[in-house]
Amino acid sequence: MNRRRGEKTRRREAGPRSADPGRPAPDRLKRPPQFDNWLSQQLRSLYDPVLEEPLPDDLMRMLEDGAKHPDKPKEDEDR
Repeated sequence: MNRRRGEKTRRREAGPRSADPGRPAPDRLKRPPQFDNWLSQQLRSLYDPVLEEPLPDDLMRMLEDGAKHPDKPKEDEDR
């Protein structure tokens, strides 16, 4: 925000965007559905075991305290 007081901002005109040299063209972003299925399966195999792990006791305690007193902010105990 390097505007001076009273200076109006320029609005970008609607219309086709100029090609960004760092991004591939939209037609090159299309990929086969098999890739999406494969990627989804790989991500599930990585993250499902993590989701099944129990939450640490201190985190559960913090969540329970927050549910009991939702309006009262608690100060950081480490300070």
